[in-house]
Amino acid sequence: MILGAGQPPAFEYQAKVRDHTRTRVDEAKAKRQTKRQQSASSAGYTRQGDAFIAALERRRVSPHTVRAYRSDMTQLLAWLEDEGMNAAQLDRATCRRYASHLAEGDSSPSTIARKVTSMKAFVGFLAEAGVVDRQAADGIRTPRRGRSLPSVISQQEAERLLAGSREAALRCGFPGRFQSDFRAEFQGENRDEICQRIRELALLEVLYGCGLRSAEVCSLEIADVRRDQSMLIIHGKGEKTRMVPYAPATLEAIDAWLAIRPAAKTQHLFLTVNQNPLDTSDVRRIVRLAGQRVGLQIHTHSLRHSCATHLMENGADIRAIQELLGHASITTTQVYTHVSEAHLKAAYNGAHPRAKENA
Repeated sequence: MILGAGQPPAFEYQAKVRDHTRTRVDEAKAKRQTKRQQSASSAGYTRQGDAFIAALERRRVSPHTVRAYRSDMTQLLAWLEDEGMNAAQLDRATCRRYASHLAEGDSSPSTIARKVTSMKAFVGFLAEAGVVDRQAADGIRTPRRGRSLPSVISQQEAERLLAGSREAALRCGFPGRFQSDFRAEFQGENRDEICQRIRELALLEVLYGCGLRSAEVCSLEIADVRRDQSMLIIHGKGEKTRMVPYAPATLEAIDAWLAIRPAAKTQHLFLTVNQNPLDTSDVRRIVRLAGQRVGLQIHTHSLRHSCATHLMENGADIRAIQELLGHASITTTQVYTHVSEAHLKAAYNGAHPRAKENA
């Protein structure tokens, strides 16, 4: 039977139902096809992001930098997906729109600058593969980063921090002197707590006494303590190795830790209670708790900043400080010329001939 004009209402209703059903089926098929296309596109540019991160890891970029790039890539690729685009469509207009999108958010200027730098690096990677135009991200300006002064503690506060850690170890039952011949066979009831306190002191001595980054402390191995030279071998950023001197008090704390350090397969100097190498989050937590014990709010980089600042205040050459900290550029080290007003006045009054005349 052919439906047409003049057919009974029941047949007209059935025809409408069939037409409506066909329409919904077609719409559902179209949606599934669109999702499959989006999924394929998403998988494609996710693979490109993964390839970019893998290339960074092959270059032995620091884990901290890799984590930052991975986070930035996740945000960039998610934004592209929301825009209905993929990485192959990163042209100049799209890169500028993404930079504007970042500027409209709540991120700090330094964070925005880092994310734009990550995007430029990704564009460079895609350009090498012939996916996008090499100049797609050229000319994009980033916000000026505020040149904030590093957070430092005074020399007296540094001594208080170290003394507090030492006293905490003694209260736990460690021998009255931090003797290097202390045996690992010690089995006192407070052994675990003593281990943590001695490890804490050695960690603080290395961070403050040698001005190391937290990642550098985590990568230290027992063989990196060169006793014949009174130096530590530091494996820094970009696979750069440098030698850093240490003070007698630092070696004393290291020896105390080695005497009670748990046996482990790894040769890393600093271990967790489970005999695994410390990671940077462990170091941050240990430093924060040690500071809280003596009424100080500090983080790991505060100790590095403090080491450099105290060296500067006591007359160390800026080039020597640059070498000790492992800075590639002297301009990075120049931030430590922000020494206290009192120190500047004392240096001026003690050195300038005009000031000496009025003394």
